[in-house]
Formats: sequence, structure tokens, C-alpha cells
Amino acid sequence: MRRIAMLVFALFLTGGVSVLHAQDRQLTGRVTAGETGAGIAGAAVSVRGTTATTFTNDDGSFTFRVPNRTVTLVVAVIGYRTRELSVPVGQQTVQIELDVDALALDELVVTGAATALSRQVLANAVSTVSDEELDRAPAATIEHSLQGKVAGAVIDANSGAPGGGVQVRLRGVSTINAVSEPLYVVDGVAMSNAAIPSNQNAVTRAGAGSNPSLNQDAVVNRIADLNPEEIENIEILKGASAAAIYGSQAANGVVIITTKRGQVGRPRFNLTQRFGVFDLSNTLGFRQYETFDEVAARFLDPNESTDQDTLAMRDIFGSGQTFDHEELLAGRNDLSYETNLSLSGGSESTQYFVSGLVKKDEGIIENTGLAKEALRLNLNQRLGERFDLQVNTGFTHSVANRGLTNNDNSGTSFYMVFPSTPNFVDLSRRTDGTFPENPFANSNPLQTAALMQNDEAVWRFVGAANLTTHLLSRPQHELNLILSGGLDWFDQENELFFPPNLEFEPLDGQPGTRLEGAANNLNANVSANAVYTFRPDEASWSSTTSGGFSFLDQDLEIVRVEARSLTGGENQIDAGTNIQVFDNRQRTKVEGVFLQEELLLLDDRLLLTAAMRADRNSNNADPADFFYYPKAAASFRFIQPSSWLDHLKLRAAYGESGNPPLFGQKFTPLNAAVNIGGLPGLVVVGSTGAEDLKIERQREIETGFDATLFGARASLEVTYYKKFVSDLLLSRSRAPSTGFTTEFFNGGKLETQGIEVALAATPVQGPINWTTRATFFHDVSEITELPVPSFRTGGFGTALGAFQIEEGESATQIVADISEGDSSFVAQVGDANPDFKLGWVNDIDIGGFNVYFLWDWQQGGELINLTKLLYDFDANTADYDTDPQFVENIGPVEIMDTLTLGERRVTGFGVETRPYIEDASYLKLREASLSYTLPENLVQGLWGTGVDRIRLTLSGRNLLTFTDYTGLDPEVSNFGNQPIARNIDVAPFPPSRSFWLSVDVNF
Repeated sequence: MRRIAMLVFALFLTGGVSVLHAQDRQLTGRVTAGETGAGIAGAAVSVRGTTATTFTNDDGSFTFRVPNRTVTLVVAVIGYRTRELSVPVGQQTVQIELDVDALALDELVVTGAATALSRQVLANAVSTVSDEELDRAPAATIEHSLQGKVAGAVIDANSGAPGGGVQVRLRGVSTINAVSEPLYVVDGVAMSNAAIPSNQNAVTRAGAGSNPSLNQDAVVNRIADLNPEEIENIEILKGASAAAIYGSQAANGVVIITTKRGQVGRPRFNLTQRFGVFDLSNTLGFRQYETFDEVAARFLDPNESTDQDTLAMRDIFGSGQTFDHEELLAGRNDLSYETNLSLSGGSESTQYFVSGLVKKDEGIIENTGLAKEALRLNLNQRLGERFDLQVNTGFTHSVANRGLTNNDNSGTSFYMVFPSTPNFVDLSRRTDGTFPENPFANSNPLQTAALMQNDEAVWRFVGAANLTTHLLSRPQHELNLILSGGLDWFDQENELFFPPNLEFEPLDGQPGTRLEGAANNLNANVSANAVYTFRPDEASWSSTTSGGFSFLDQDLEIVRVEARSLTGGENQIDAGTNIQVFDNRQRTKVEGVFLQEELLLLDDRLLLTAAMRADRNSNNADPADFFYYPKAAASFRFIQPSSWLDHLKLRAAYGESGNPPLFGQKFTPLNAAVNIGGLPGLVVVGSTGAEDLKIERQREIETGFDATLFGARASLEVTYYKKFVSDLLLSRSRAPSTGFTTEFFNGGKLETQGIEVALAATPVQGPINWTTRATFFHDVSEITELPVPSFRTGGFGTALGAFQIEEGESATQIVADISEGDSSFVAQVGDANPDFKLGWVNDIDIGGFNVYFLWDWQQGGELINLTKLLYDFDANTADYDTDPQFVENIGPVEIMDTLTLGERRVTGFGVETRPYIEDASYLKLREASLSYTLPENLVQGLWGTGVDRIRLTLSGRNLLTFTDYTGLDPEVSNFGNQPIARNIDVAPFPPSRSFWLSVDVNF
């Protein structure tokens, strides 16, 4: 590593060596849109093989100096096809027309740490989502904006609570016990996507049940901090064959996010003002009691109930009035708003982009919502002819009020109380401001929502600097050195308060609870990359050689303080008479070096790529060991093979990557909360790592074809991939005499294969423009080798449904108790992985109007509906007393014939779980919008020439859902970012739809 650093430093010093330039000439021209002839502002015009670059003015014109020889101009701008034009010696002016690139055929895609290629020659399937696609309907986080738009991506919300909380899985299962989410890279900075619990478990005791290892706090993953309005585009490298250049962090794919930058020209402002509301989109309902006799049969024991009990129950039932508890809890529709203002512009040597965001999303439950402020400053600066400097800075502050949902074992969470609370009980706030006690449960959810506090405040700064040194710029040779560095820092503070007057608080003998949490994370990364491009004169080929090294340091500390029995009910941590403190520290270091060669041959028809990366990680048993990740890829293009087929590309790729152990799998945590003989002490928690613990190894092959058809009116991408994962991170029991109970080690193999299809077309062009896109994918997994007996990695046991890892079976299979005839046994009852997912986008322009909608369809995939089970246990399910016509496999028929539908399900519990394992298929209208752009003459007539455009938009998200699933939402996933145990529904935050009115003004 030291030798490499010295070599890079020497190369950097050579940047001061002068390079002789041939005599040059002045060239002027204009870049226009082919269809309209209008000038295109901000187009980059460069001379191939030199650093000469300029940008077009507002009318599309440009002037700059070029070498006094035949040169090749390259003209590129987002939204149009890139064009190359040869300009001979002596020509002083040019006119360049660009065609609209409605299908994004010419976009550049990242292929290495410092290189990119046109999509037309790319050897991998890479999904790209532009800023326009992200901005169709406001979303809580960028992951929500990606739903239904990326083939191969399963994106599930951990809850419907404001502020986000999403898990993304690319190309199916890649691990059982390691990190499952992709690597996020923003402007070259490796971002933390940590999901840090709020510590509500101290009140809910969710982790005290049969599944203590899974987090159940409805956590927010920190990519939620990004402002979607700042993003220029997102590139998703979905597999090892595309992402191997990122080494041991690329096993689950890489999401590369590029923020917006300034363009040459006058200062341009863009103001977006939105107003909207959120609305409860689904409810579970309650059992309906028509008469007091029905109530007495359910709640009064004829052998034990007294006359006083009967009178009390009559008083509660009253006249039989019912109350919609779900609407009373989550029927809030307060006004939300969002304001975005950006400024961009600059000269040929300096370009700037500044943006600011202020938003407030009002939650559908009292005391829930999200407030966010963001500020970004991006700067491009040319320092002479040799140096280009890019600086990116982003600052975010957010406060999310999360409410109290998800599983509990204390009767505190909203939807854990509703199952035992019949709808004839009035829980509403009284006129004096107090709330009645709930006679059927430990708490009143309406009181809890009104008086509790669960706030998560985050301060975050992301900064990056990128210095490109043009060491050599010749027509045949180009050598650049790129030095990059970045910081990602955030501070997360959680404050939870449960005052003593809450109904459930005195039950533990310590009335009043105050919880505080502080998490501080710093990611620092530096890299140095050299890129050499060789283009021989008059040759039909070129080569790009790149290499470099990188270093990443991740430092995270989490501190939690719990205070109970608050003196005087004070909302202060030091008011507690019982105070506990917990501290967790983690630090990981990753070093890597890489070398890559890309050859474009046969007039850019053939692409050959080979690369090698070596990584070492401090979480491996031996942090000095390097692990090597090769990559190879090839593509070949057939140009106009038929009258209707413009372009056909065959491609294949192979790559390797790794998934390192988690911090706590190598290192044994110490528990300081012990007392030994009156003295404070430290004890080991009980887990340790094997002496040879190392990364999981992943190999992936990918093959497919891309086609452009009917005069670039349609494109088709088809990809097949197969992943081979070995050295899985597993756990095994240790003898108690060793001092440990669990050891993490490597063993076992996993295979995942799938197919992805992306289709885009412009069926209508002219006065009406219609662009349609569809994505489809299907994948399956199998545990091909397991050195330990089959085991369960999530769920609550077979009586409720569990996820079982078993050789020869799917990694996401669900097993449960089933009954066949007179026998009961455990068997597979479903699979959490969907059969397929399909997204369909339509974008239609008619004059000044634009109509847009996105349908998102998931077929298959089972979900464990424990919320329904809870309602059944208390005979409060909406269909509980329904007379069933047909029910399968729920115990002996002679017993079941006289029972209602709900009674059958409950009677079968323990021997038949299938009624609670439900099909999670759905069809959602994920996004929809209707926009109108005011005519230019009207805008200028009202406001003068200072305003370029005004657009009005009505939009919505998750407007319609069609599903047979009987829970709140078939997308729910209660347990955070889990590789396997994702599909469990237990008392989540209810889902919502949103409606927005937006005004966009460009001036």
C-alpha cells in the first residue's frame, strides 16, 4: 500500500510538467434540437483527445478554441442522443442537431471506480433512474421513489411511520447472517445506511419474547436522510459481475447516487412549492356486536360472573354505539408542505449548484410526522488547463415523530391493544382533556398517541472533494489522475417519553419512563485512481486502463440511557430513580486496490473488460489478509441487422465479490451492566468468532441481450444471472465450559438465479408523445450445502410460522404446523420471495398537459399475518363470527362444522397455521400525476421575460391497492433490514396514501 501511495504521489507531482499544444483556432457553432430547431442550453461540447470543453449558452451557441487540425467534437447533454462530429482543418463554424433520447440509449453508466461507458456498449444490465423519474410524486425517501422502477429490486417498508424505514434487496437472497442491503455511494462517498433502534423496546419489551434477536423498533435506515430533489440520477449495479470493482462491499449490489451540478450560463432559479395531505388507506375493522346477548356470551362467564359484572358490562355496551378506533387513531389529515429552491449557473471555468429544502409531513396519527431541512452546495472549478476540482457538500436536519407501533409484550403498542378492545368501548378524549381507562387492555391507544413522545432527530453532513489532474492530453493519449476524499457524518438522537399518567405506566411499579439514545457515525474514505486512454490514429479501437487504491474507515458509537420512576413525572433523564446506561462502539476499516482494462474494438462494436480488486477488512479474523475479486465481461453489437432491428447487443459477464462478517460476529461484546460483589464488572455476552472467520464469497455469471428496434422507438433488455455464494456466515453452539454459547464460522453454500426484463417504447410521437416502460423480474434461491442441521432464523415458532434454513430448499421458505386428516406435522407452507414483480410506467404529453402513472404488481410471496392471529385470539376479527362455506385443513370436520370462521382458525392453532400464512400478491397504483405547463406567451405576458416556465401538478402516491391480503398492507416488514425474516406482519404503523398540489417556477 505504501509503494502504491508513493507512486500516485509521484504521478500527481508530474501534473506540473508542461505539455506542448499545437497551434489552435477559434470554432463557433450552435446546438439545436432536431425536432424543433430550438437551441439547447448547457450542452457539453468537447474535443476528443484534449481537455478542450465548453458549454452552450441559453440559445445553444458556443465559441471556443480547438487544435488547428481535423478534430472530433463530442456533444452531450441529458435527454438527447450524444453526437460526434468531425470538423476538418479550416472550418470555423458548425451546426449540430441532437435527437431526443427518450429511451436513454446514450446515457453514460459507471463501469469502474473512475470510468464510465455508454449504455450502448455496456456488458452488464445496469438500471438508471433519472431525477425526473424520482420527482413524479413526493416520497418519504429515495427508496420509495424507486419502487416499481428497477428490475431485480424488492423494496419493502418496515412500517408506514413518517420518516421512512425501508429495506432494499437486489437480485434475491445473497446471505443469511451478514449485511443484506446494497452499498450506497453518493458523489463518491461510501454512505452509512445504518438502521439504529430507537430503544422503544425498553417499553414494549418486544425483544423479550420468542424472537429476541430481531429488532422490532420500526427502525429508519439512514439513506432516508437524502433529499430526492438534490439527485441528478441513480445507477444501480445489481450484481457482482457489475459491482465487483467495489470488492467486499458489493455482494448485495451498489447504488450510485449523483447529485445535481451547475451548468454554464446565467443564474437559473427553480422553485417548487407543494401542499399535500396524507390519508389512512386501509383498516382492519372490528367484530360487530348487534345485541348485549352477544356481548355477554363473549365477555361474561355464566359460572363466575356476578350481577355486578353484568351491570358493568351493560354500562360499557350502552346503547350499542360503535366507535371506529382505527379512524380515531389514524384519521388525521393535517396539511403537509414542501418547499424546494435551487440556483445553478456559472462560467466555463466555474459552475455552481445551490439548493435548499424545507418540508413538513404530517402523520396520520397524533404526534407523528416528519420535519426536514436540507442545504446543498456543489461546485465545479477548472484550475488552469490541467486541474478540475469538484466539491460536493450536503447538510440535512430532520426530526421524525414515530408513534408507537410494531410488536410488544407489554400491551402498549397501538395495534397490539386494538385486538382485545371491542368497538363498543369509547376511548375518546373527554371534555376535560383526560382519557378513560381501557377496561379490556393495559392501555388506551388514543391516550398513548396523544401524550407520549417518540422523536428521532438527525443532523447529517456529507462532503466530498474530487481533484482531476490531466497529466497528458493528446489525440492518441490521455492520462488523468483522480484524487478523491469524502466524509459522511451523522448524529442521531432519540428521545422517548411516557408520562406516569399513561394507563400502562404504573403497572411495572415504576411510573413514568424517559429514554434517550445518541448515535454518532463517521465514515471517511479516500481514493486515488489513474485512468489512461489510448486511441491510435485512424484505428478502429481504443483502450482504457485504470487502477488505484481506496481506504474506508467506519466509526459508530451508540449510547442509550433508560430512566424509570420519574420524580414528579418530569420529562428529564435525571428525574428517574432507576437509571441504566448502555454503550456500544464499532469500528471497521477496509482497504482495497484495483486494476481494470477496457478495450473497445471493431469501431466500438466489441467491448472486452477485465479487472481485479484486492480487499482486506478489519472484521475478518486476520485483518491483514487480502481477498481477491476478479471481473471479466464482453459485449458485441450488431448494427442494423434488419430493417426493424437497429441494434442488437449480446453480452456476458463474470464477477466476484464478498460479504464480510458483521462487527459483532468477530468481536465478543462486553456487557458492563453487571455487579460482582458490589463492584461494577464486565462479562462477555456469549458469542465469539471462529479463528479463521472470513468473508462470504460470491461468484456471479450474467448473460443477456439488448435490442433497439423500429428506428430507436423501442428497446428491450433481457438478462439471466446466477449467483454462487460459499463460506456462508453461520452460527453453532459452543460448550458452556468455553465461556461462550455461540460461535460464528464459515460454511455452507447458497445459489440464487433469476431473469430480468426491461422494455421501453415510444409508441406515439408528434403532437402527442407517449413513452411507456415496463420492468419484470423473477428469482429463486436454494441452500445447496449446509454443514449444520437445518435451523430457523426468524419468526415465532412453527405454531405462528417460521423461516427455516434447510439444505435443498429455498432460503426464504416458511414452515409451520399443518394438519392432514388426523395427523399434524411441520412442513413448508410458503415462501417469502415473490414469484415475480412487474412495474409499468406511462408518460404522455398532450400539448401543455402531461399524464403519468406507475402500476406496481407483485405476484406471490407469502406473509405471516400475526396481527390477524392477535385479533382472532380475542375474538375481535372483523370476520370472526362469519359462517364459513368452505375452509380447508383446520382440524377434525366433526368439531368444525358448528364453528364460525374465526373460531375455526383459533381452534386449529397449534396444529394448523396455514390460515395465517397469506398470499402477499398486490397491484398498486404507486404513482400518478397530471401536470399542465402554462403557455410561454401567457407566462411572459403576466411576469415578463424573467420567468421561463410555470407548471402546475396534481400527484399522488399509493392511491389504489388491489389485494386479497387481509392485513393492513402486503408490503409490511416489521423486523428491519433482515436478509431472511422479512415477511412478518405484527401490529405495524398503518399505511397511508398522499395527495399533492405542486407549483414549479423556473426563472
